[in-house]
This record gives sequence, C-alpha cells and structure tokens, in this order.
Amino acid sequence: MNAEHTGHGTQAGPPLLRLHLFGGFRVTRDGGPPLADKWPRPSARALVKLLAVSPGHSLHREQAMEICWPDSDAQAALGSLRVALHAARRAIEPELAARASSSYLTGEGTLLRLDPRTVVIDADQAETLAEEALAEGSAEALAAALAAFTGELLPEDRYAPWAEARREQLSALCDRVRIALAEAHLADGETELATEVALRAVAAAPAEERAHRVLIDAFLRQGLRRQAVRQYHLCREALDAELGVRPGPPPSSCIFLPWTRPRRCCPPSPLPCFRPRYAPRPVRRCAAAPTSSMCCCPTTVRRYGSSRARPGWARPG
Repeated sequence: MNAEHTGHGTQAGPPLLRLHLFGGFRVTRDGGPPLADKWPRPSARALVKLLAVSPGHSLHREQAMEICWPDSDAQAALGSLRVALHAARRAIEPELAARASSSYLTGEGTLLRLDPRTVVIDADQAETLAEEALAEGSAEALAAALAAFTGELLPEDRYAPWAEARREQLSALCDRVRIALAEAHLADGETELATEVALRAVAAAPAEERAHRVLIDAFLRQGLRRQAVRQYHLCREALDAELGVRPGPPPSSCIFLPWTRPRRCCPPSPLPCFRPRYAPRPVRRCAAAPTSSMCCCPTTVRRYGSSRARPGWARPG
C-alpha cells in the first residue's frame, strides 16, 4: 500500500489504531494527530463497534444496514450507511485525504472490514492471552491473562443483540481462566490465593461446580471443615436452582464429611406414658347387693342418686 494510496504522504505506515471495548468504547492511536473524544455521528460510532465484535471484524453492507437501520427502506438505509462510513473514517483518521482509502476501515466491494494489520482490539488480545495461558497452565500466565479482562464488554450496549454473542463468549472464557488460576494456586499450595480467586469465580458464576470444589479443597487444607461443609451445600443449592442437577461425588479427601458419612440406625424411642390427672375411684358394692332386695349401703346410694336411677337389685322392695 503506497503513500499516495493511503493518504499519509511520505509516512512509511499508519500508526496502530487501538479499539478499547472493555469498560466502555474508546479509540486511541500510537501516533499521528489526536483523535476527537466526541464523534460527529452516533451511527459512525455504532458502525465501528459493530465491526469490532463481528466474527473476523468484517460484515456485509446489507447486514450492517439491517442491524443499524432496521426500520428504514433499502435506499434510505444505504444512504445512511454511506454517511456513517464517511464519518467513521474521518473520526479514526483525521488526516485522511479526500477520496483516499482508509488505513483502518476498508470497503472491498460489498464487504466492510477493519484491517487486522493496523487495528488492534483489546478483546482480541485478551482472548489470545487466555487461550495461550490455558494451554500452558502456569499460575503466572493465567494471572496475566485474567488481568487482560479489564471490565465488561461495551457496557453502554449491554442489551444490544448484536453484542450479546461476543459478550457471552468472552465472559465464559474469563470464567475458565479464573477457575484454572484458582486450581493452579491450589496445586502450588497457595490455599489463600486459591480461595480468593475461587470466591470471585463463584460470585461470577454461582453454578460453576469446579470453583466450589476448589473452595472445598482449600477449606479442608486450612482445617476449616465447617466452611467446607457449608460450601458443599451452597454448591448443591446453586446447581439445583440453576441447572436442576446435583453435584458429583466429593473428592477422596472429603470422605469424612457429613454428606458421605453413613448414617447410624438408632432404635425408636419409646412412647411417653401419659397418666390422667384424676384417676376414677373404684365403685364399692355392698356384699348383700346380689342376694338382698334392698341395699342400705351409703356408698351405693351416693353412686346412683335417687331410687329411680338405681339398678333393680339396689331398689327397695
């Protein structure tokens, strides 16, 4: 690409353009004239962000028109795309000469693309570091990769459908790096560091069983058996609430925990013996009652009341 074609005079090459997506959208350059903080058109800013999160950082013109201007007809959307494309090129490359091709945002036929030779995106760098650190497995590499995830991806576009897939992909990758870092600290004997990192992993993904297992093992190594038991129950509740499943068997070092200890069969306790508060008094009968036609025993008289209520053998003849 010669100097006349790029519009940079005798400059050997354009400075690197850096797109920052974590913690909010920002654009910086390694050299050249300073860039304006405020873009002239919001549609130009949205177009660059859309290309930054798209696979391969390229997009068909019709796709960009459907995403950015869904309610406009084809002719109006095409005009809006041309205006936004011109404004975006001027915003990221103020020194661009008239009718010159942009060094960062190119249009090859019907395809819009961010040039990977001149554009650097922080999300791509974090993804590359994370994949390399996961392959290496060392705590130093994993910690450096985790530090590259400096915030949420485009928080100002949290509910934009076009950024959802890339946000979920990077979030899942960040969780993998965080859990791997906790496991690496635990393998190195750094139980406190492993606990700290695993707690952040559980806060970000409560149903992540690997993070709970790291915490349980770290608590057991520190002699905190009660916290290990509590963490297991938290893991079981989170998995049941979010996924409807139970956690796997505990590691061999947890065989003495209550959830794996066999239950002791206890004999049933005897029922309590209830005694009435007032026991009925026994009825005393006169010895002459069965043979005599008249009973003069005062106990029998008090028992049956009047002569009408007495039995036949107790009534007077």
